[in-house]
Amino acid sequence: MNIQIARLIFLTTLTILKKTLDLLAFKLGKDDESYKYIREQIFDYFYREIKKLFKTLETNKILKRCSCKTSLRKGYKDCECGGSGYLNCKSKDKEDEK
Repeated sequence: MNIQIARLIFLTTLTILKKTLDLLAFKLGKDDESYKYIREQIFDYFYREIKKLFKTLETNKILKRCSCKTSLRKGYKDCECGGSGYLNCKSKDKEDEK
């Protein structure tokens, strides 16, 4: 089985993001204006930086765009890319056959 790098990175960091926001909500409360502002900033940082990472990996031909053309901000998607919008360029299995 071939591990999809972008899927693994995306879903792992998404889990960390959600757990961080849960802790923040516990401390401040979901209705607190500070929580809402910090949450918005964290989401912006997360999506901006993970998009830059995936673009860099695409430029270096490690990843390629998935045909589902999903947006990172849509979260998990039942697709091989997991919602990241990217797949591995080369299959490890195919390289092992050579």
